Amino acid sequence: MATDGFLRWREPVARALSRVIPGDVLWFVDTAAPVFALTFDDGPHPGTTPELLEVLRRHRAKATFFLIGERVTAYGDLVEQIVADGHEIANHLMRDERSVRLPDDRFRRDLAEVSRRLEAYGPVRWFRPGSGFFTPRMLRSAADHGLRAVLGTLVADNTRPGDAAIAGDLAASIRPGTIVVLHEGTTHRRGVAATTDELLSTLAARGLTTVTVTGLVESGRRP
Repeated sequence: MATDGFLRWREPVARALSRVIPGDVLWFVDTAAPVFALTFDDGPHPGTTPELLEVLRRHRAKATFFLIGERVTAYGDLVEQIVADGHEIANHLMRDERSVRLPDDRFRRDLAEVSRRLEAYGPVRWFRPGSGFFTPRMLRSAADHGLRAVLGTLVADNTRPGDAAIAGDLAASIRPGTIVVLHEGTTHRRGVAATTDELLSTLAARGLTTVTVTGLVESGRRP
């Protein structure tokens, strides 16, 4: 279902899925506020994260970073910078792999260990399974650790540096309450900063602002 490296989960599809999939999975937020959530998977990494943070600073934008446990340990200084810049950190398990293929005991162990590493830097409320697939048992394990699963509404596989089409495709589909998923964490994804820059510029012209996942959820609770 990928087209030019871009997997589209448009709002109507996400809404339909949310009616048949357990309510502890967050796909989007019903909100009247002109905000959406920008999330990044698979970091941190020195080849992507510093430039990405600079782009977010320039736009005064906030995001949620779903971080890989082994990279948290390797690049703790980048995790510190993410938090210092006011972004949110979240659990993306220990390695860049399909979480649904992990034995249950290893999934629970990895989930707990990554949360433990992240909590040294700040609170952890959310997790995203590797590759986006999950089972009810995984969701129960996450709930036991006080975590809720966040998948997202629009997912971009931005593996090609400087792919200008990604930002345009995303911008055309984003509306209030959308959760966008982009990827960093390897040098092959170094174009994520330029994609984010273009995306935020385009959406600012439409009056849309990016917030953390927590900020988006809170916006849906306001009268």
